[in-house]
Amino acid sequence: MQVFLDAEYEYHWTPLIGCLAGQLRWLQAPQPSATIGAVTGALYLPPSDTSLPAELPRRLLALGVRASVLDLRDPSRVQRWWLRHQARRELQRGRAVTAFGFGESAFGREYGLIVGCDDERRAWRRNGPMTEQVSPWLSEEAVRQLDRLTLILLRRGRTSDPAQAATIAAEALRQAQADVVRDFEQRIAVLDSAIELEPQRHAHEVQALAANWGESAQFWQRQDDRALAAVAQQVALTLSRYATLFPYPMGGQPNHPAMRDVAARILGEALDALRSV
Repeated sequence: MQVFLDAEYEYHWTPLIGCLAGQLRWLQAPQPSATIGAVTGALYLPPSDTSLPAELPRRLLALGVRASVLDLRDPSRVQRWWLRHQARRELQRGRAVTAFGFGESAFGREYGLIVGCDDERRAWRRNGPMTEQVSPWLSEEAVRQLDRLTLILLRRGRTSDPAQAATIAAEALRQAQADVVRDFEQRIAVLDSAIELEPQRHAHEVQALAANWGESAQFWQRQDDRALAAVAQQVALTLSRYATLFPYPMGGQPNHPAMRDVAARILGEALDALRSV
């Protein structure tokens, strides 16, 4: 089998959102990344969290697509064969697949798009974070070594419903509130401790937080929910100040006591805004 699609990953601080944006565009059902992230709740995942947002298939229905999620940890040989078979079948039908482990970042495996398969090379064609710098190919052997196999299959459904999308996005934000608050509290605790931070990784997470909440603010400014718009905008503005302290990729000085004190105070302000959701 040899199949190649022209589907492309859309760069995003949260690779899952970039993959879904690429899939939707390929299905001719494009949506802005801010809308995809707000409706699925992916904008509110901690930057280092590669789990899937809750109820992803139900939430994506509001964007006019039907989703099937296959997520296995430490899959058996039979399960690996079955997941590879599902991915190959989607490619044969002209549909790209979002898959965890097919994208790479400076900090480990990530979501990427499966856009092709070549049996002669015994490899998969992929498009995602860093694949242009590393390689657009992932060998069958490398896939067999993955201890987590996650596929997201999309196909067009009914027309998207903006009103329903806004309702589900509000639900996603409120459901994520406790986890986001916990994440911010943990970040403040680390800043207040003697734990040393790795500058580049810390800066990447900081920039991702600020960018994601900036997109959340953009989404909610287009909706009628003024309360959530005000919260998202306040968090985004606060985190933009946080992000200026730690530019990516150099990272600034996250282990300097004065910088950590300032960063902890800024995160505290964002936390106060979050608790009002």
